[in-house]
Amino acid sequence: MTAIYVRVSTEEQAIKGSSIDSQIEACIKKAGTKDVLKYADEGFSEELLERPALNRLREDASEGLISQVICYDPDRLYGNDH
Repeated sequence: MTAIYVRVSTEEQAIKGSSIDSQIEACIKKAGTKDVLKYADEGFSEELLERPALNRLREDASEGLISQVICYDPDRLYGNDH
């Protein structure tokens, strides 16, 4: 199964076009299917690696439920929101 992970840490990002919904849409387009597992963290800083959706994604990946992960931008996974 393909998973998508999206994150927005500030209201400014949401206003400037990096909203959760726009990221999900872009990831679904890249996946080529709407049949994806969605993981979204809203309001979490790049400095926090313990995020609810990211933790679930890690757990599901370790259980073999996920064959690939698509994210809007790699910094959504690890940070660097400067």
